[in-house]
Amino acid sequence: MAEDLVVERGPDDPRATLKASVEARLGAAVERLREEQRRERPELAQAPALIGPRQWEVYAWGPWQLPFDPDSDPGRIIILGQKAYIAVAVWMNPVMCEAVTGFEGKIELNFWTSNTQTMRPVPAMDYHCCIETKVDGPCFYVTVWELEPTEAACLFETNICARICNCKNHPVKGHAAFVRHVFDFDPSHLFPPPAPGWGFDRPIRYMVSDGRDCDCSVICR
Repeated sequence: MAEDLVVERGPDDPRATLKASVEARLGAAVERLREEQRRERPELAQAPALIGPRQWEVYAWGPWQLPFDPDSDPGRIIILGQKAYIAVAVWMNPVMCEAVTGFEGKIELNFWTSNTQTMRPVPAMDYHCCIETKVDGPCFYVTVWELEPTEAACLFETNICARICNCKNHPVKGHAAFVRHVFDFDPSHLFPPPAPGWGFDRPIRYMVSDGRDCDCSVICR
């Protein structure tokens, strides 16, 4: 019988709590895949079920909003002025992991946000960071981005791109990727699939709502 995962909650930084939860889920998925080679998909609902023979992949979850429980399902409706969190995991197979950590490589992440209501970029909701790889660490890395929407919109899209960089911060040729696997926590009640699951080849999408009065000057017919 599998042991229960216990995640300590960070008292100050909610990103630490969320990061620990995602790392625990992802780590359990990787270990379960190693132990059960005959099984194609690790049965862990909120960890990637798509890890396979490829070199590396980038996954994303969220957004969560404050206050939140990282082990519960986040929604995709954010209130203007409310902080939210998107978790990203970069997984590498053992061969690539050894090569990248061997030359002290870093993983560069860029978050690009667009307002699809106005069809324009939102630079204030972009983000950039680099993950330092560790020789003695696992072959996956998790980071959590804290964002605070600067405007309301029916729909935002955040695309996340990744590159492998060497110790001199030069990009390694042929090692670029973007998030293709986004976990959708919102179940569909009218069209299959009826349960949450992984979405493929789409960005993270979410709504930011404000307190403006409704405009009901036109009645739907």
